[in-house]
Amino acid sequence: MQLDNKKDGLLRFLTAGILKYSHETTALQLGDRSQYIGLSDIGKGMECLRAAVAGKAGLIEHLHDKDVPGLSAGELRSVLEKQIILQRGHWQEYGLQNAIMATGVKLIPQLEICIEYNGIPIKAHLDFTIVWGGGKPTVRVIELKSNELIPDHLYASYEAQMYGQIGLLKECWQKPCFSVTAEHNQIEFNDVTFPEAAAQLFGVSLPDTPENVDIEAWVLSISMTQIKPFGPYFPDNIMLNTCLQIAERIWNEKEEILSGNISLDDVQYCSGFHPLCDFCNVNQDCPKFKDQDILEHDPSFEAELEKLADLKEQESVIQKKRDVIEQRIKNTYRLINGNKIGWLKTSGYRFKVSTMPGRKSLDRDKLQDNMAAHIHDGISVDDVLEQCQKTSSPYERLYINKINKKRISAA
Repeated sequence: MQLDNKKDGLLRFLTAGILKYSHETTALQLGDRSQYIGLSDIGKGMECLRAAVAGKAGLIEHLHDKDVPGLSAGELRSVLEKQIILQRGHWQEYGLQNAIMATGVKLIPQLEICIEYNGIPIKAHLDFTIVWGGGKPTVRVIELKSNELIPDHLYASYEAQMYGQIGLLKECWQKPCFSVTAEHNQIEFNDVTFPEAAAQLFGVSLPDTPENVDIEAWVLSISMTQIKPFGPYFPDNIMLNTCLQIAERIWNEKEEILSGNISLDDVQYCSGFHPLCDFCNVNQDCPKFKDQDILEHDPSFEAELEKLADLKEQESVIQKKRDVIEQRIKNTYRLINGNKIGWLKTSGYRFKVSTMPGRKSLDRDKLQDNMAAHIHDGISVDDVLEQCQKTSSPYERLYINKINKKRISAA
């Protein structure tokens, strides 16, 4: 990839700024993440323990703004594109916070819950917590997720976060575990109960126990053009305990690695064609991509290939159905409109059929005849054409064929 000097300079300037801002805000909002297990770590560990442990053990090298001048043009573009994806969620969060606050509800942004579980420090950061008091006290927790494409079903890592957040909110209701920094509210408080937090922030009186409080959690998945809510999620002791056990595994295996008792390759990793692998910072030397025998013995690979093959077949069927319907509409248009050109409309749509000019293409035989009449220096027409041919960039094509296993019939 080639960039001219001015474009290159602007991209390096922006990339350095985004990296610097990202590190500063992360340190300010989340502190030293190596010193505790966050719910995003638990979510990641739910899907791939190895990736979560690598992050906690300090085995992932993070790029800093001072590294930007040494990047090649291709590396620069890759880093900037990844940072835009990562930061887009924070930018959307700021806009969504303003939208929620404009409604006049009592909103706590970035509420922190800090506990210890079997000596392991665990922190939850809730994007948005909305509080209603009165005769029917209510709490809603909203977690924002920025996605390129809105998923059909919520990822296991996201659901783990939600069960962890809503579970800790209820479990710690009466405990001095809640904090908010001045960056997110005019009032800053540390280590108070949730009812005390609501009273300090809004003057709202909440019950001393959460049993009669309406508590729900939701995930908002936002792409550049769509938004989709997932939920509701309710406090669940079984799911909370599962999250806490995952946190304990991450912490203990991190300690084992730092003590030299095990290596990262000894930690369990996710199986199948997992989307996390595409963005994982430690996928280069993952055992999953070293052992080809695992493909045959892991059913998750088989399931994903089967799903893709089925989607390709559905795509072919849909294409045929679309062609049939499109031709039917064209025929109807001609029957109604005859030779006239104009729009026809239903209550919700309008449509017309237009004749488009044909695509231009090179008539090789005609070109050969014309060139032969003008070339007299001994060079053949085929040689000239060969010299003028251009080959497009190579591309990848995925082939999937079902293995029809031999069936042994009974004698």
